Amino acid sequence: MKTDSKLLYVYPLMLVTTLFWALGHPLGRIILRSMHPFQLGAINLVVGFLAVLAYLAIAGKAGMLFRLSLRDLLSSLALGVIGFSLYQILTFSALSRIPASVNAVLVATNAVLIVPLSALILRERIGWLRVVGILGAFAGVVVVTFNQGFSLDKTLDLTGCAFSLLAALSFALYTVLGKRLVERNDPLIVATVALFSGAVVLTVLTAITPGLGGLLQTGAEPWALAVLLGVTMIGFAYPTWFTCLKRLPASRVSVFIYLTPIFAVVLSFLILREVFSWPFYLGGAMVLAGLIVASMAP
Repeated sequence: MKTDSKLLYVYPLMLVTTLFWALGHPLGRIILRSMHPFQLGAINLVVGFLAVLAYLAIAGKAGMLFRLSLRDLLSSLALGVIGFSLYQILTFSALSRIPASVNAVLVATNAVLIVPLSALILRERIGWLRVVGILGAFAGVVVVTFNQGFSLDKTLDLTGCAFSLLAALSFALYTVLGKRLVERNDPLIVATVALFSGAVVLTVLTAITPGLGGLLQTGAEPWALAVLLGVTMIGFAYPTWFTCLKRLPASRVSVFIYLTPIFAVVLSFLILREVFSWPFYLGGAMVLAGLIVASMAP
């Protein structure tokens, strides 16, 4: 009976979290019609950090931020540059160039990239089934990227695709490099510190490069959508994700991650009217299958 009561709220919460992560792709593409990728990334991180900080304060956990050792504090700050600043720059730069559906599928490969990176950096062993999953997922990436034909013309911006895959790599590095760090500390506390450094670095970069002045001329709608993304994708999703991980095994909760690209494709069709040929959907299915096999194989 205890497990059933968990299911009543954990699974719906994870479903909403997944939908919020997926919604960021089509809404991000809309916002980028009026904002520079750096500007959107900075707003997303600043709003997300403030929202998570507010959650910690309400939950009475804000004091845990000051219990990190100096080493772990500095490590968390460094991770924020890789996993948040760099990720936001790359994924929003990709969204400004390629369809939201394609970006969602390519970025989802971060779950596959974690496997070889864990072997290289953490010396973890990789079973043959995981290798099969990795190869299958990357075969899907090729099909998605060249879904309109295997040519190097401008049917799809290959630079944008490269940005998406590099974004996946940056978040995979954040996960692998931070693995031992989150084993010693509350993952949400580590993420909050990383969000802080990510927000500061990206805000400074934004002020130096495209500048912050242009945001004053941006309409109310892009601003509202940008704030909405920060609150939902980070402020709501991160506390919810880590809370659910404490209630159920990671293998159950992580299944919802694989729904993100599916939801993103559906939402991109409904919001942006993005339509693709059948190779795109075949490639997306290959990526999803590879993710599941690589992540769940022993």
